[in-house]
Amino acid sequence: MKTKYLFISLLATMFALFTACENDTNGIGGSLVNDELEIDIDSTFVVEGRSIENKRIQSRTVTQLLGSIVAKGYGSFSSEYVTQFMCANKIDTTGVSVDDIDSLIVVLNIPNGDIVGDSLIPMGLEVYPLVKQLPSPIYSDFDPEGYYDPNVKLSSKIYKCNAVGENDTVQGYDCRYVYVKMPLEIAKNIFTKYKETPEMFSDPEAFTQFFPGIFVRNSYGSGRVMRIQQTSMRMHYTKHVTTSENVDTALNYVGYYFATKPEVVTNNIIKYQMSDDLKKRIDSGDNIIVAPAGRDIEITFPALDVIKAYRERAGKLAVLNALTFKLPVNEIENDYELAPPSHIMMILSKDKDNFFVENKLADGVTSFVAEYDKVNKTYSFTGLRDYMLSLLEKDEVKPEDYTFVLTPVSLVTTQEASTSYYYYYTTTETINAVVPYTSVPAMAEFDLKNAKITLTFSRQITKN
Repeated sequence: MKTKYLFISLLATMFALFTACENDTNGIGGSLVNDELEIDIDSTFVVEGRSIENKRIQSRTVTQLLGSIVAKGYGSFSSEYVTQFMCANKIDTTGVSVDDIDSLIVVLNIPNGDIVGDSLIPMGLEVYPLVKQLPSPIYSDFDPEGYYDPNVKLSSKIYKCNAVGENDTVQGYDCRYVYVKMPLEIAKNIFTKYKETPEMFSDPEAFTQFFPGIFVRNSYGSGRVMRIQQTSMRMHYTKHVTTSENVDTALNYVGYYFATKPEVVTNNIIKYQMSDDLKKRIDSGDNIIVAPAGRDIEITFPALDVIKAYRERAGKLAVLNALTFKLPVNEIENDYELAPPSHIMMILSKDKDNFFVENKLADGVTSFVAEYDKVNKTYSFTGLRDYMLSLLEKDEVKPEDYTFVLTPVSLVTTQEASTSYYYYYTTTETINAVVPYTSVPAMAEFDLKNAKITLTFSRQITKN
């Protein structure tokens, strides 16, 4: 084993660590005060792994994917989606009658940069009504047959996803939008239902019984996949008011009353066919991850070797300082510039399914999240100390304690700005959820042979 030693004077802050020794009748505590601290670093551990199938992911997000691509070095990918809607608990009816309803527009909101492929390619979509409640939980291999009426096409659209030819204001937007006009009858039915039973619109489950949602499918073209941040419906109507001069006036209004939210079900229907050359690489032993649904990496973390190294060399007066895991990545050449996923989670294999079902957060003991470092092309797990401490307390460490899955994830976060006494602004980001990766297609090869696990611990050296 390669070991590096660093000798420093025992600091005053270490007194508390060894207080229990100071009252020893053999006088050991006194000798420790004058001894030295040794920091031991070991990074010779080996990680083994294998690429495993991840055919389906559970829907735990409001993000939708729409489109299809065929990419050399990757394969073919397509996604359609089904979604319910959360309704606003209040719809404006003052001065509005059912005859004043003008239209209902479905709006797809696509953040800039969340597109794989050519934004100029014309592609087609179709919208169908759902006819019964979506199941929960729901997965990416969901079959929509029986849940929508294929004979009732609500709308269709040939669309692009760019601002070419638009004015400066539109080109400056942070998002691109696709607008799909729905039948006027739906808007009027919703308005009439609200007038009759407004309380139903305060209950998401009751509203979805009345309006189960929509199925958005690809109808034409290939060459682009979009990540839709939110699907919403807006109602256009005329409102009759009387001005302060007692003049009757008709005003045009837009009500943003319906949107995808975490409280209702949204699901991407994903189909992926791996390319032959990528499959050959995996069959030959390359550790390749493919997302959103395709391949994970299962690894055998060398926990037994780490424990052995620590126990053999640490001694009784030692402190486990840190355990880190740096994982290098090789980006895979392809003709759509598909990159590694933005985040991956390392989680015990036995816990993966329940983690998402129960909406858990990474706990730093059985699950960890790392962000992709584009510059150094690595994922770094820096907080494995508590995991190792938990193993050191066990009488027996079993394979289930060190068999992990590396799986792509997306983080749901909120940001809060605060001001200090000196008016410095700071932003705090809070992770609210860790969900299966549902962004644009991604892939990477994990270079486990050059992965680096670093164990750092401090131990006391007694002077002779």
